[in-house]
Amino acid sequence: MGEKAKRLAGYGIGDFGLNIYWHSLSLVLVFWYTTVVGLDPKVAGWVYAAGLLWDAISDPLVATFAAANRSRHGVYRPFILLGSFGLGASFCLLFWKPPFEGTILLVALVAAGILFRTCYTIVAVPYSALSARLTFSSVERAELSGVRMFFAFCGMLCVSSFFFPLSRALGEGEQYSGDGFFYAAAIGAAISTIALIACFFATREKPPLGGEEISRGWDLHSFLDAFQGNGALRLLLLILLVNSAAGACLNIPMAFYIQSNAQAFANKEVILTAFAVATLAGTPIWTLVARSLGKRKCWLIATVVMGAAGLSLFALGPVLIGGVPVQIVAFGFANSAFAIIIWALIPDTVEYGQYAYGRRDEGPIFGSSLFVQKASGALTGLGIGYLLSGIGYDADRKMQTAETASSLGNFMALVPTTFLVIASIALFLMPLSRNLHERIVDELSK
Repeated sequence: MGEKAKRLAGYGIGDFGLNIYWHSLSLVLVFWYTTVVGLDPKVAGWVYAAGLLWDAISDPLVATFAAANRSRHGVYRPFILLGSFGLGASFCLLFWKPPFEGTILLVALVAAGILFRTCYTIVAVPYSALSARLTFSSVERAELSGVRMFFAFCGMLCVSSFFFPLSRALGEGEQYSGDGFFYAAAIGAAISTIALIACFFATREKPPLGGEEISRGWDLHSFLDAFQGNGALRLLLLILLVNSAAGACLNIPMAFYIQSNAQAFANKEVILTAFAVATLAGTPIWTLVARSLGKRKCWLIATVVMGAAGLSLFALGPVLIGGVPVQIVAFGFANSAFAIIIWALIPDTVEYGQYAYGRRDEGPIFGSSLFVQKASGALTGLGIGYLLSGIGYDADRKMQTAETASSLGNFMALVPTTFLVIASIALFLMPLSRNLHERIVDELSK
């Protein structure tokens, strides 16, 4: 295997492991809280939001420690190796059903969520920042992001295809068994740990442009310096804010929407697998589009696809093929484009700031980017919990009302696309282009 191929595959396999965790949370966790643990949807939204808000707070702190680390294995890679074991153990605990009730139950669930999110941050933040040290080419970063997202959506495919069937098989055939969910999580944790260890051994960090270690950790002063001096960062944070909200508005309600239409739709895992396969299939296509037409046009085209699918769902209702809504498949296909572009933009923003005001603020930029992303997802998840209660979703009811199913469909049809349109406007205002980044890298290299 060539050096470039090894770098691409080695980095991508890490996100396969991380996304087994991430998509278990986004596709399964709130459903598990309501259906298996028995929480009211509003309470489940608060528990989910508490963990994600802590995640947002801890991201900048970990970015500070990571950026200041110096070892013979690099700045970021040691966190991936050493943190992978605690991350796997805490994930199993996250899907353990405590034998408590009332306030003690909620405290146990929130504590498990905070522990997992802390362990996740210790691995995921350095993993994300590692992309700024693997290559300094904007084009290769788009390829790196595309390969990373391909592996990430493979992780998503594993969760959507196997989590629910595994939980049933390991729960002695029970539809929603606490033990079944726990054992399924344990298998996912083992696979993810192996993937993260492989990422550590397959990647190598390059010294920063300029030949000096000039990155800083995250603190309020360094963030304000970066925010004031880096115009690309300001727009990037806006894009992350609305894109993360769009993703949460699509992913979190999906299991509930499928459950609400259980009589007409195929099984949950069939639809989620179709969604994941479409997302995976879109990854190489959007990577080529971004490479050929640029990030802005790629984002705009994907937003148009997303909007067309949403308007179709709103106007016609779900169009079914084999019990699978065509619109959900289209959502999945368009969905991969946004992640590819975002993870190519963030490291480019580091060099833009270094050129603009002479400091390579990897810590402040990655820390603030992940903070905004997680905080937006947490608040959106909390809002969706209230939405479920407001439209009458009842986990104890065998069949939800037609009004509940329709409201969930309309929400998924209109809200994510609205956020993505706002992100499109911000992206077109962004001063960072491929040609400008190439000139910046050339200047910094000198």
